[in-house]
Amino acid sequence: MVRPSALVATLSILALLALAAWIGLRDPERVPGRVGAPPGGDTIRVVDDEGHELRLPAPAERIVSLVPAATELVFALGAGDRLVGRTRYGTHPRSAREIPDVGDGVRPSLELVLARNPDLVVLFAGPDNQGVTEALRRAGVPALPIRHNSLEDLGRNLSRLGTVTGCVEQARGLQQWIAAGLRSVSEATRRLARRSVYYEAWVDPPITVGAGSYLDSLISLAGGRNIFGDLAAASPQVSLEAIAVRDPDLVLLPVTAEQPPADPGSRVGWTAIPAVAEGRIRMLDSDLLSRLGPRVVGATVSLGRAIHPEATGRLAEIDSNPPRRVCP
Repeated sequence: MVRPSALVATLSILALLALAAWIGLRDPERVPGRVGAPPGGDTIRVVDDEGHELRLPAPAERIVSLVPAATELVFALGAGDRLVGRTRYGTHPRSAREIPDVGDGVRPSLELVLARNPDLVVLFAGPDNQGVTEALRRAGVPALPIRHNSLEDLGRNLSRLGTVTGCVEQARGLQQWIAAGLRSVSEATRRLARRSVYYEAWVDPPITVGAGSYLDSLISLAGGRNIFGDLAAASPQVSLEAIAVRDPDLVLLPVTAEQPPADPGSRVGWTAIPAVAEGRIRMLDSDLLSRLGPRVVGATVSLGRAIHPEATGRLAEIDSNPPRRVCP
């Protein structure tokens, strides 16, 4: 049997390793597939997450972002005025809502995207978008398919977006600010007992987060232990029986103002989970936690407060508002 003290030490190390992985991406020179200018030329190059090399003659000026977190990142770099199209879910910051909505981010309408006359389209990598990516390239429109599931992905994509927009220093500064904020959350909760948590990503069937999700890393940094952190998938489907057997200290329930959730205790079978039966449920802002972008420090602070209310005072001292940046 693993002693509780040994388990806590192991989880603390894992949390610090997750943070170290992010910090290690602060320098674009150390990022695989980084953006940069080749020797003797002025062409911008980046290797996307499908292994394709994208080349731009100059920083992009008309960007369509089909990745909501990328939309937030471009604004955070001070280049929000370069965005000419966004997915319907790319509504942050508030000024993003003034950008024309081109619909879905997965299998988007090629016609709506091309109507914005972009010189760069950022979209999710994967088979669902492969046809659109190829069609954009045939039309002569540069496409940047990216994965955006982990802290490491965030570091790579921030570096890429920084250089394709010409905002390299702004990207580096934002990376450093995020790294410092995440480190501060880890320090604020490091000496506290790890509380095991079940994070509800979907109700029926029950879907949670696994090791492949950035939320698993944020839970660790916030002083928690994801009870399904041993599963490799980002969004594994689980069962009520499995949740009950793993017996979390807390159930984390992301909610929206528009759709307040029903009491989990009123769901059929859910009172078999002691945390539900005893009301050990913490509600969190779904919008904040569902976007892996410049608000990631605030998301981790909110997790820390939910898991460790006793650390609220220390967590309140952490700056979770990304500084405004200007990119010429």
